[in-house]
Amino acid sequence: MPVLSATAALPFNQPGRAAAGLRAQLRLLAIDRGLRPDWSTFTVTALDPTVDARGRAWFAWSAAVDCRADMTA
Repeated sequence: MPVLSATAALPFNQPGRAAAGLRAQLRLLAIDRGLRPDWSTFTVTALDPTVDARGRAWFAWSAAVDCRADMTA
């Protein structure tokens, strides 16, 4: 079963918003590859925040989901 993954760096520490954006990105990746995500396997992981040259914190997130072939296409 293929696994798709995506990452994002956001200027706010809001896991729900990060998860929503990553889910949308994974949905697009799956469609592009003719796959159907199994959302019961969707995981989001917070990565270490970083600070840019202006002193702003950026919060990184990683997500993954198992997929299977989309038989409806």
